[in-house]
Amino acid sequence: MNESKTIKTLIILSLILIITGGFLFWNQGWLTSQDKIDQISLLKLFSKLAGFSGEKTYLLLFQNNLELRPTGGFLGSFGIIKVKNGQPIAFEIHDTNIFDGFGKIQTEPPQPMKDYLGVANWQMRDSNWSPDWPISAQQAEYFYHLQSGHEEFDGIIGINAAILPSLLEFIGPVYLEKFDKEFKSEDALYQLEYEVEKAYIERGISRGERKTIFKALVKEILNQLTQKSFWEQNKLKDLVLLELDRKNILIFTKDIKDQKMISEFNWSGQVNQPYPNDYLMVNEANFGAMKSNAFVKREVEYFVNLDKEKPEVNLKIKYLHNGKEKNWFSRDYQAYLRVYAPAGSQLISANNVNSEAKFFEDLGKTAFGHWIVVPTGQEKIIELTYFLPGHIIKEADYRILVQKQSGIDSLSFKIILNNNQKEYTKEEIINNDWEGIISFEK
Repeated sequence: MNESKTIKTLIILSLILIITGGFLFWNQGWLTSQDKIDQISLLKLFSKLAGFSGEKTYLLLFQNNLELRPTGGFLGSFGIIKVKNGQPIAFEIHDTNIFDGFGKIQTEPPQPMKDYLGVANWQMRDSNWSPDWPISAQQAEYFYHLQSGHEEFDGIIGINAAILPSLLEFIGPVYLEKFDKEFKSEDALYQLEYEVEKAYIERGISRGERKTIFKALVKEILNQLTQKSFWEQNKLKDLVLLELDRKNILIFTKDIKDQKMISEFNWSGQVNQPYPNDYLMVNEANFGAMKSNAFVKREVEYFVNLDKEKPEVNLKIKYLHNGKEKNWFSRDYQAYLRVYAPAGSQLISANNVNSEAKFFEDLGKTAFGHWIVVPTGQEKIIELTYFLPGHIIKEADYRILVQKQSGIDSLSFKIILNNNQKEYTKEEIINNDWEGIISFEK
């Protein structure tokens, strides 16, 4: 679980999106006639987040989605930032592993962490166990205060490593002359990992100075962003909103009204507990301590048979581990898989998993938990069959909400529905959350 030092760079870059984005919403007048009510609401929200209505203090949690965890990725580092009038007035960064090392109070971890991660004490770096961001965010804050952290926060913001490639795609490749190194969107995260794990030795740089390249990268990105025209700054606004929509930035604020608005825009990372119809969330925790998620892709096929006495689901999750070899960066994908289904669902069978099923009643859902291992360079299909509670099926149509896990770029989803001996099919590439509606033929 040794976290790459890329986190410090990425946290700083995230501030460009959150704080600068808020400032530009306020100062540049990013309002159009289309959806003006929503735009005005966004203006008010971003201006408050950026501290235009008074100083704000935030806990920033960096999530390395190359090592996937329930809300996005492993929490290797955290930051504390104070902002006022759209400008940072204080900023500090801490290594979560070092911070946890000062902890003297024992906290019982969730059982899967004990069984598969081998931890006896639950601490801040593993705090994002719940797939519901507000819960995990407050859990991280709890551990911060438990270990004598003294700041009080107005909100907690999660940032995924995926924002760095997005920024480089926006500004283009960045070349650092001092290091004779170019960072491109398509492999920036890997290159950063390589620089801190391997290349600093080859360059003759001491371990304590291996972050120098990241400081240079941040400086150059900031320099290029400040040179962008207003027209291009509107593109930056689009990038801010896109990363929020993709769940690469998750926001929890103590202000109830603001949090309600964040939830309405679907930026809160919440599990939709009251949803009354069919429901699915595939949620994974990479416990292999490697960056294997850089190579893991998944496709989901969801077959629902309504012609049986009870609605029956056959869920297939096809994992593709595209890694070519086991090395310092990636190994076999080892993860704890939880499938969230409507409350009252009953598991019939599970195939191709590496443990017996565990059952959870969590967040208004029933969850099935399994340990899975996907070998490097191979394909594996996990198959679960379970009954749905009959009350979720309506006579007029069928509805399902699929919530994508933060940290997964997109989810290939196919649903096949049998009803009255007729078959209905929908396919979707899910980038955020998706509600599918199938109207039955009369």
